[in-house]
Amino acid sequence: MKGNKKLKIILISIIILVIIIVTIILINNYKTKKELEERLEKINTLEITTVSGENIVTEYKNIPEENFFIKIPTTFTELDDDIIADNYYGNLPQVVYSNDDVTINVLINMTDDEMNNEQIKDYFDEMLTILADNSRIIYSDYYEVDNHNVGNIKYMSNSVDSKIYNNTIYFSYNNKLVLVSFNCTEQLQDEWQKVGDFIIESLYLDE
Repeated sequence: MKGNKKLKIILISIIILVIIIVTIILINNYKTKKELEERLEKINTLEITTVSGENIVTEYKNIPEENFFIKIPTTFTELDDDIIADNYYGNLPQVVYSNDDVTINVLINMTDDEMNNEQIKDYFDEMLTILADNSRIIYSDYYEVDNHNVGNIKYMSNSVDSKIYNNTIYFSYNNKLVLVSFNCTEQLQDEWQKVGDFIIESLYLDE
């Protein structure tokens, strides 16, 4: 009798353990499915409205010779090298999409700086320190997109005759540092900040 009782207790314990394991698997599967659905919905959503209600239609642009994608407003045009050189200095971005007035921009800078995925956090922390000395940091975050570490900093910087709102991300691609940035003049910040978030958060990587 004692042996049967002991066996019964063991069987009940095993059944409870199996139920717990199955429950955990189901919860994890639901979470993964939900996250996947949310990710796909974000990727497939191509329209966003400004604060005043203007509808902005975007499309995914595949960065030349790379395999990552970012949403760009369809009304934006890609600047040629001469215009980029006239408007930027230092380490020039390879690709810039802008509105007609060149007051709202999306910059992509595929640098030659060697940097792997694990080094992004240190670089992100360093950039926070550097920007804090000469800019006003609004927000910062560190997260993961498609198994790539991403540092995100929103800040106000100074230009020759105005302040510029920047929303910039830093990540590693093919072991090189990449910067993608949305910026606009301070006068357009309130109207376009939400659109900038939409663009920056649209990053999709396939490596």
